[in-house]
Amino acid sequence: MKCVGWLAVLVAVVGLGCQSSTMTAAKLYIKQEQPQEAKKQLALVLQTEPENSEAHLLMGKLLGEDGRYGEMAEHLAHAERNPKFQSEVEQTRRHFWAREYNAGVVHAQGEAPSYVMARHSFHNATIIDESALDAWRNLAYVYYQIDSTDAAIATYQKIASADPEDEGTFFSLGSLYLENGNLDEAIRALSQVVKINPENLNGLTNLAIAQAQAENYEGAEANYRKVIELNPDDFRSHFNLGNLYWQQEKYTAAKRAYEQVLQLEPDDGDARYNLAMVHLATEDMDGALPLLEQLAEQMPDNALVWMHLGTVYAHKELIEKSEAAFARAEELEE
Repeated sequence: MKCVGWLAVLVAVVGLGCQSSTMTAAKLYIKQEQPQEAKKQLALVLQTEPENSEAHLLMGKLLGEDGRYGEMAEHLAHAERNPKFQSEVEQTRRHFWAREYNAGVVHAQGEAPSYVMARHSFHNATIIDESALDAWRNLAYVYYQIDSTDAAIATYQKIASADPEDEGTFFSLGSLYLENGNLDEAIRALSQVVKINPENLNGLTNLAIAQAQAENYEGAEANYRKVIELNPDDFRSHFNLGNLYWQQEKYTAAKRAYEQVLQLEPDDGDARYNLAMVHLATEDMDGALPLLEQLAEQMPDNALVWMHLGTVYAHKELIEKSEAAFARAEELEE
């Protein structure tokens, strides 16, 4: 009976010795830069000791060098459960994350950026450390650059869920929704931008544009006026406000807005044209004429300008000038 007892002890001791030698062999192969053999030994260790934190850590490092980041992340997560290895796990994770992130930045920059390669690298970085949002932000940007709009939106949504105070992400998300014509979601996202930062001029502007397209003219006007209050010299907001009034046939208010644009930007052809249209809409031919004549000089190849000019000349019974203007418009349309 005693022999059997001793035999049981001896078997246990031999078993522990085998596991230790396998781990030792794995470390030796790592030092000898034989990663494939090291992984074989570590796999044997994990078969018998699936909770061996050090084996998981070493396996994670080796898989990272192979670019097998999904498997690496799983092993590092196991190793991280042991407080002894948490610091080394974090260092390992940051090392591979930085490598892929920096590679993505390199691919995305330069005169001939490779956004496909950048997408691959930033995607790898998100696998390595899902909580590091910078890689997700760059991945969303790259998706947009390669016209993967749905993927860009999904990525920005993930960032927004993780960081509800990220005004840049909500702005990008709202702008993409606006570009796609999803006005409800655009307004929701852009409203979050101005909630986070009430002085975000681009957020206020895009929110007003979305509201105008959704025919919420009161909300749009209020936000355009906020932009003007914050930056009175922003001629684009005056222009947008003029367009908003034009849509509502508020011609007097539209006229004031377009005139303000021309005070700020005297050469703005779009504002001059729209102002001329306001005069025509109110049958103010005397007000429209000098604007259209200026536009004919500023945009000599614009058939629409010549057509309107011909109409005004005809209304004022300037027949020769009218015929010449209509002839020019017809010539440009051919």
